Amino acid sequence: MPREIIHDGQNTTEALNVLSTEITSPESLHAIAERAANILGYAADPVAGTTEPIYGLLYGLIQSGKTSIITVTAAMSADNGFKCVVILTSDINPLYDQTLRRISSQLRGLPVLGKDDWNDQARFERQIRTSAFVVVCSKNSSHLTNLLEAFKKVGASGARGLPTLIIDDEADQASLNTYTQSNAKKRAQEISAINKRITELREFFKTNTYLQVTATPQALFLQRPDNLYRPSFTVLSEPGPGYVGGEAFFETDSKLLRPVPLEEVDEMRAGHQPAPTQKIPKGLRQAVLSFLVGAAAKNLQYPKDNFAFLCHISHVKVDHKRVAGVIDSFREEVLNSLGDQTSPAFAKLKNDLYLAYQDLAETEPALPDFEKIIERIKFLLPAANIKEINSTSDAAIIAERVYSIFVGGNKLGRGVTIPNLITSYYGRNPKHPNADTVLQHARMYGYRQKHIGVTRLFLPEKLAEHFRLIHQMEKALRELVAKYPEGKFEGIYITSPVNPTRKSVLDPNSIGLYVAGGYCNPLYPLRSEAVSESTKWLDEQLSKYDNENGNPEYYEITIDFVIAMIERCLPDPNVGAEMWDIKTLTTALEKLKTIHGNKAYIRVRRGPDGKGFSRNEPRQRETQGIETKGGELKETVPSDKLTLVMYRLEPSQKGVDVWWPMLRFPDGNYAIAFSFNR
Repeated sequence: MPREIIHDGQNTTEALNVLSTEITSPESLHAIAERAANILGYAADPVAGTTEPIYGLLYGLIQSGKTSIITVTAAMSADNGFKCVVILTSDINPLYDQTLRRISSQLRGLPVLGKDDWNDQARFERQIRTSAFVVVCSKNSSHLTNLLEAFKKVGASGARGLPTLIIDDEADQASLNTYTQSNAKKRAQEISAINKRITELREFFKTNTYLQVTATPQALFLQRPDNLYRPSFTVLSEPGPGYVGGEAFFETDSKLLRPVPLEEVDEMRAGHQPAPTQKIPKGLRQAVLSFLVGAAAKNLQYPKDNFAFLCHISHVKVDHKRVAGVIDSFREEVLNSLGDQTSPAFAKLKNDLYLAYQDLAETEPALPDFEKIIERIKFLLPAANIKEINSTSDAAIIAERVYSIFVGGNKLGRGVTIPNLITSYYGRNPKHPNADTVLQHARMYGYRQKHIGVTRLFLPEKLAEHFRLIHQMEKALRELVAKYPEGKFEGIYITSPVNPTRKSVLDPNSIGLYVAGGYCNPLYPLRSEAVSESTKWLDEQLSKYDNENGNPEYYEITIDFVIAMIERCLPDPNVGAEMWDIKTLTTALEKLKTIHGNKAYIRVRRGPDGKGFSRNEPRQRETQGIETKGGELKETVPSDKLTLVMYRLEPSQKGVDVWWPMLRFPDGNYAIAFSFNR
C-alpha cells in the first residue's frame, strides 16, 4: 500500500497556483495533486533512506496533461524529502526547450538546471550543497554521460547520497534497450547507448525512484518480469474536463470521421514521380475547405484564437514538400476564385464551401451566417501559414495565424501539442502497424471540447479501422492496469493486424503469444504423489462430462470453471513451463471473458476403459496441442469459444495417474502477448 504523503507543502502549493492560470477547474487540480501523491506513496522513502530501487509508471492518455502531473510530482517530491529530481525528456531541441521552459516557470521555488548548467562543476557542486533542485536532461547519450560524470565528480559522500527521483518522459521511446540481429541471441549482452546511460544513472543514487511516463506503455509491459524497465507499480492519469479522446473519433456513433480513398493518399505519397501534379485530390480538397469554414466560423466567435490543420501522410520529406505545394497552390486557386465573384470558378467554390458548412452544421448548430464566413475566409486566407515540419526544419509547431497548416511526418507525432487543431488529414499506412506508434500519431486527441463541433478527421477507412482496434486495445489495457495497479498482471490484449510495439525493444527470446485458434498445454504433466489429491478432485469434478459410451462429444461450461480446472494441473518442473503459466493463463482467460463472454466448452477423454490412456507420453510443445492430429478436435467441438480438453493418463513407470489439459483459444482477430523469464 502507498505510504502517507504531504500534499500541501510550499513547493506543491506554488506549482498548483501557477497551473491554476491554465487549468481553471479545482477538481482537475485536485486530481493532479492526488496522482502525484499516489506516485510518491509508492516511491522510495527519502527520509528513511530506502535503498531498494523502486520503478513505476504514470500511464496517461495522449495529450491529456501528463506534464502537469510531472511538474506537481517534482514539487511534491521536494516537499517530502527528495533532494534531486532528474527529468529525462526529448532530444528534439524544440520539444526539449518547451519542456525546460514549462518546468522552470512552474517550479518557482526550485532551481531548474538545463543541459548546459552542469558543465560548470563548481556551480553544480554549490547547487547540490544548497537546496533541493531539478535537472532537465535530453535523452542523448552525450548529455547523459556528462550529467552522470558531473554527479560523480562531486564524490560519493555528496551526490550519491542524494535521495533522487528520476522521471523519464515518453519512457517507451528511446530509453529501452534495442535488440538487433547481432545481439538477439545474446539476450542483451550488448546494451544500446541511451539505455546503458539511464541504467547507470539509476544505479548511481543509493535512494532513488525511477518513474516512467507515457501514454503508450505496451513496450514497457512486454519487458521480462525481472527487467528494470518493466513497471512495478502504475498510476493511471485521468483527463480533466473538456478532454477529447478515442471515444469521440472511433466509437461506432462518431460523427467526426470523414473517409477518403486510400488510393488518393498512396498517390500523394509517391513524391518521386517524374512530374507530380499540383492538382489537389478530392479528399484533401474537402479537408481544406472544412478547415477554411470551421476556422473562420470559430474566429468570428473567438477573435483572438488561431487554428490548426494537420496533414500527416508520410515520414518522407519529399512527400511533405509536395503536399505543402499542393495545398499552397489550392490556396492560390481559392483566393483567385474569391477575387472574381462573377466567375464560374467562384460559383463552384461557393457551392463546395457551403457543403462543408452544412457538414459542420451537423455537429455545430450555432455556426455564424454563411456569407459572413465567406468574407472572413477572403480576408484571412492571404495570411495563411503553411509549414513543413520534419527533421530538416526547425519551425515551431505553433498556430501563429488563424489559418495555420502543418505538413510533416514523425515530428508531428509523440510529444507535440497542437492547440486548436480542428482538422486532420491522416494517411500513414504501414504494412504492420505498431499500436503505440499509431496511437502517438493521434494528435487530434486533447482538450478540444470548445471547438469539437467543427473538428473533423479525414482518413481512409482501413486506417480508421486500425485506430478503432488500437482504441479498443488501449481501453482493455487501462482496465487491466486499474485492476492490478501494482503491476501484477501477465499479458496485454492485442488485435490483429496490429502489433503491440516495435519488435526491436522486445527480447525475442522471452515473448509469448496466445493467439486466436491456437493451442496451449503443458510440455509434460507432473507425475508425482503431489498431484494425487488434485487428480481425485478432478476425477470427481469431471465425472459428469464424460464423452464416451454415447455421451455428447463436449459440454458447455464457464471460463471460471476452466480456470479452476487448470489451477489443479501442474506441469513437470523438471521440464519447465513458459506458455503454460497459471498466472499468465488466468490473465488471458479473464480477458477472453470480456471479449467472448464467460462461456466455454469442455471435452473429457478417459480412455476406452475409463481409467486413462495407456501412453508413455513424449514431450509436447506447449503450442502443439495434445489432440490435434487429424483435426479430430476441430471436427467435434465448435471453435467459437474457449475449449478445454482434459486427457486422463493411467499410471506409468514415470509415476501416478494424472490429467493432462489442453486449451484451444476461440477464433477471432486477437492475441494476448506476454513476456517470461528464461
